[in-house]
Amino acid sequence: MNDNGDANPHAPATPSLGAARWLAILSSTRDAIICIDSRGLVSVFNPSAERMFGYSAEQVIGHDIAMLMPAPYAAEHAGYVRTYQQTRVAKAIGKVREVEAKKRDGTIFPIELSVAEVTDNGDTTYAAIIRDVSERQKMEEELRSQRDFADNLIDTAHVIVLVLSPEGRIIRFNRHLEEISGFAFGAMRQEDWFTTFIAADDRDRIRAIFETALSGTEIHGHINSINTKSGGERQILWYAKRLLSPEGEVIGVISVGHDITERMRAEQRLGELEHDSRQNDRLADIGAITAKVVHDLGNPLAALTMQAQLILRRARRNDFAPAELVQRPVEQMLETLSRLEVLVTDFTEFSRERRLSLKPTVLSSYLDNVRELWDAYATAHRVRLLTKVEEDVPAVLLDTEMFRRALDNLIKNAIDSMADRPGNVTLATTQNPDSSFRISITDEGCGLPDDIDPFRLFESTKPDGTGIGLAIAKQIVEAHGGEIHYAASTGGGTVFHLDLPAGSHSTLHG
Repeated sequence: MNDNGDANPHAPATPSLGAARWLAILSSTRDAIICIDSRGLVSVFNPSAERMFGYSAEQVIGHDIAMLMPAPYAAEHAGYVRTYQQTRVAKAIGKVREVEAKKRDGTIFPIELSVAEVTDNGDTTYAAIIRDVSERQKMEEELRSQRDFADNLIDTAHVIVLVLSPEGRIIRFNRHLEEISGFAFGAMRQEDWFTTFIAADDRDRIRAIFETALSGTEIHGHINSINTKSGGERQILWYAKRLLSPEGEVIGVISVGHDITERMRAEQRLGELEHDSRQNDRLADIGAITAKVVHDLGNPLAALTMQAQLILRRARRNDFAPAELVQRPVEQMLETLSRLEVLVTDFTEFSRERRLSLKPTVLSSYLDNVRELWDAYATAHRVRLLTKVEEDVPAVLLDTEMFRRALDNLIKNAIDSMADRPGNVTLATTQNPDSSFRISITDEGCGLPDDIDPFRLFESTKPDGTGIGLAIAKQIVEAHGGEIHYAASTGGGTVFHLDLPAGSHSTLHG
């Protein structure tokens, strides 16, 4: 103020509160703010703009904005401003665009540009808010590259990759499924997977498995067939799990599948060849047994003929001969017939093809029943028949009638091996580490000679044995998918082990 109290006309104007706030915003904002006048000359260049472009405000203010633009934008900018002022048709004003800018060192970099027009007392100012998007574009490019790599990997993978929405609509599948099915992904996008690819009578079952995957349970090793465009079917082994968004929302199910059609056909053919091989082996064995039966029938039939002729001659010489004259020949005939009956029965049992009728069987009660049936025979031979069954052994699939024939052969042999000496025969069950089941039959008898294979036809340590019984037992155990083997027991005698798988085939031939 002067001496008269008037304001000093040369004193600098004090910024209003609004202007101070404006300056604070310019200084603190992270985005570059640049203002130009109607001639394109820079009037505002905030600190963020200085850091972004490498110029100080003094180096830029009052100069043409084109100094911050690469070619061809620098040459075209002035014409663009004039055209806008004449036509009022905006290309940049009021919009957000991605363009390129130039730093002081000549580096060209991408920016996000937003321009606003401000008019004050007839003066027009254009304010630009600028954001450096170099890092964002770099990240987007990396993501795009990763996505392209993943897409290429998925499309070149020799497995099926399938993505379904929670409703079961097709979101994505790869080229391998296109090749297998004949359906193009472009034509199948958003189509219902189940109505297109799954047979009508199997859709409910497959949808239930899909719902299981949606609930969070991973699907491992599920097999089902899918339809092809040509009307055929392919067998697919699936692994599936649900997909979650970053927020934890269920957005679908991703499945990886292996086409195992040819493998299953090969396995089926191999099974047929193995069955044919077993049939050929069995026919060879039947031929050997037939030859033995024919051979063994010769002497007994001759003996029967002789005994019958002897009885006939005695009866003709004396119509009233006492019974003791014919009693012994008849007894010998009955003994011979009994032996022939055993031989023919064993032959019939071995040569017959059987189909298993499997059902879940609790081994503890099953073996107790078998033991009870043999108790009388064991007692008559001074043998105690015992069972030792683990309580937690689950049920196993057995054809109980057929499997009992195998056990009958083994238990009778075990009792007979004791030669009427007091001792024990034990039936025991255990579960193996691989979840298979073992039934063991242990005797305290004389053991088996080292030079015989008890499962070979006609191998027998009994004078009156046919040598077929254990071959039949082996047949029955293998028909159940199991194995049978033997060893010397620790207390003397022999132990036979019958190992049965945790699962079993539904139909098998003996």
